[in-house]
Amino acid sequence: MPFGGGRYRFTRSMVEGAPADPGVYALWERDELIYYGRASGSLLSIQAALLEHLSGRAGPCTHRATHYGWEISLDPAAREAELLAEYKATFDRLPRCNRRGG
Repeated sequence: MPFGGGRYRFTRSMVEGAPADPGVYALWERDELIYYGRASGSLLSIQAALLEHLSGRAGPCTHRATHYGWEISLDPAAREAELLAEYKATFDRLPRCNRRGG
């Protein structure tokens, strides 16, 4: 099932509106999807994970993102694996920042 989240500007004020729930998120650099990630929910919410990427603490690759989206999920690890498998089946590779580890 394709990613169903919206797409928002990757700015601090926009990320502060992301949910404090478990789920998956996508990062884009302009029109290119560069990363799928997950937030387990126990200690890491979607909002907290996005703030890590926005600050650059998650690595230089995702720090260049211009937009993000999210989906709340009861099983973020399984949903992330599904999204990555779909992407790989379509493009014969993983998103750029997933290959580098974020």
